[in-house]
Amino acid sequence: MKRYKWFVDWLERIELWISALLLGGLMIITLAEVGSRYLLNRPFPWALELSILIITYVVFMGVPALYKGRSLVILEFVFKRLPFRAQGVLSFLWEVLVGIFFTYLMIASYEFFSVQLRYKSPALDIPFSYFTLPLFFCSISMLIFNIYFILSHIESSLRRNSGS
Repeated sequence: MKRYKWFVDWLERIELWISALLLGGLMIITLAEVGSRYLLNRPFPWALELSILIITYVVFMGVPALYKGRSLVILEFVFKRLPFRAQGVLSFLWEVLVGIFFTYLMIASYEFFSVQLRYKSPALDIPFSYFTLPLFFCSISMLIFNIYFILSHIESSLRRNSGS
């Protein structure tokens, strides 16, 4: 479990670094586009498409880190009112359901990716599948984090039961 935790932490750090670098690149592209448009009166025709592509990658690389850090919105006011044991069971069931959803999302995003391979973007002339590729990687990453949460639940339950 320690190696898996190390891998999960490493994956989170890599995703955050990639997101930060892409965000910096997006800022440079936007500044260059604004300067070119207003100072030289010659806008870049590809800047909007590239910005959309980069924003897509930034979002779908950042969401798994939010999920791992438990920073997503939950119904905590209801959850915290339950007894401690019920919280554990509900949390475990929730993670299993979320894992099923991420598995479905991974399969569906791969199918969507393969359909979009034949269509190209007008300005960059790249396949539209590059725009949906981050969804596939996001679902894999979140599934890896989800498996870690499920294993942590099982491990803590086994420790609690053996300690009783």
